[in-house]
Amino acid sequence: MSPRDGSVVHEGPGSKGRYQLSDGVLAIYWEKFPPEVFVEVAGSYISQSLLRLAPGLERMNAVKIAGQLLVPTRVHVRLPNTGYEIGLRLHTSDLPTFAQIFINEEYNSPGLPATVSTIVDLGANVGLSAVFFGLRYPKARILCVEPDGENFAAMASNIAALGDRVYQLQAAVWTRNGVVNLKTEDTNGQSLGAWGVQVGDTASASGHRVACYTMETLFSMAMFDKVDLLKVDIEGAEREIFSENVQNWLPRVNMVVVETHDRFRPGSEEAVRAALGSQFKELPRCGENLFFLRIAP
Repeated sequence: MSPRDGSVVHEGPGSKGRYQLSDGVLAIYWEKFPPEVFVEVAGSYISQSLLRLAPGLERMNAVKIAGQLLVPTRVHVRLPNTGYEIGLRLHTSDLPTFAQIFINEEYNSPGLPATVSTIVDLGANVGLSAVFFGLRYPKARILCVEPDGENFAAMASNIAALGDRVYQLQAAVWTRNGVVNLKTEDTNGQSLGAWGVQVGDTASASGHRVACYTMETLFSMAMFDKVDLLKVDIEGAEREIFSENVQNWLPRVNMVVVETHDRFRPGSEEAVRAALGSQFKELPRCGENLFFLRIAP
């Protein structure tokens, strides 16, 4: 493709033509063949005719390779304008989580600071929020904390390209250091799913336990004297975290992004608001997330 005169040559058969590029749509008018239209998708141009056949991942139950039907379990997608690739497990909460973060942009609050040096991601799940903030703040150091083993493995793969500025820890945040119960099933024995894993002192039917650390211990492990951005999505454990000993860690935090879960632990949102009190200004909600910015002294 020559931007000088708008000409194009197919590198395969050598067909010649002219092209027009406007608003992510590439139209090619071949001299000897019908015209073609390509649409820009995450930095690549794909034939419009193929996009009409693009399957919705939520409904992708089978794929065909050499005529053989197979069951897909995961895909990799490239984020627009970055080239960053993310792995998603099909038929799990990975897909709606991806939609919340990268399609609906539920962390993209206009109140986010221009620069950030340190980020703590509690309930990092499969690393999508860490990727979002890591790309937005390319110089920030990030602590990712995720208790579930399968989520943690997926997270490690997804955040690998962020490099050694990310410290990852398979553990839970709790009101003490030690071990805590990991609840992965409801009272009927049904899985809570990848984004429903809960921690607490009550014994769980699954018998799973995981290391737990207080906020101040986690900050120390990451060697963060201050935390510019604290993201919290811990399936109801925020009620305990924001109710006990907050004076030991909250003064070191400048911004809190939190999803509260009163449906799991009633009083969670009340506990968060009571802890932040007059020290923080509440910004407009974005999706399911509450945003609080420390008030300058």
